[in-house]
Amino acid sequence: MSPAAGSARPAARSRAGQSGLPASLAAAAKALEARFGKRLLERSEWRGELTYMVAPADWSEVLGACKQMPELACERLDSLLGDHLPERVAAPLQVVAHLASVTHGHRLRVRTALAEGEKLRTVTALWPSAGFDEREAWEMLGIEFEGHPYLRRLLTTDDFEGHPLRKDFPIEGTMGGRVRTDLRGKI
Repeated sequence: MSPAAGSARPAARSRAGQSGLPASLAAAAKALEARFGKRLLERSEWRGELTYMVAPADWSEVLGACKQMPELACERLDSLLGDHLPERVAAPLQVVAHLASVTHGHRLRVRTALAEGEKLRTVTALWPSAGFDEREAWEMLGIEFEGHPYLRRLLTTDDFEGHPLRKDFPIEGTMGGRVRTDLRGKI
């Protein structure tokens, strides 16, 4: 069977121009770029997926638009995670939101880079599920989320010192405290 005859792709997944993005995601990108312009600091595409970099001050506004704009309709936050990139001296911390649109069938990532001690606005009002992910990023990497309704330790004890997912965390030895194994009543 020829590839054209066996193709069962829905029309919404067809390619848009030379960008390699699905048509719905290309339309979403156009709408987002029209609204935010130069406030979207960086755009990258890879294998039909799209990622934007924004300033920490624009984080919650851009994510809110991703959820509310009909062209994007990112109803679902798949994950929100942090990363430690010590080679970036000015902004060694990064937060990434993986968004999905059930309506349009596309995915989108939004990233922001943070300086040490810089806070990021919570997105728990947009997606309540962000609460758990923000707690983990705070505890494991030290990224603080302003306005988080319940920012407290989840995986380590209250006397634990340091942030275990940072690349400068010692591999051997302890920094105080211990990792929790009994999570009853802690979540």
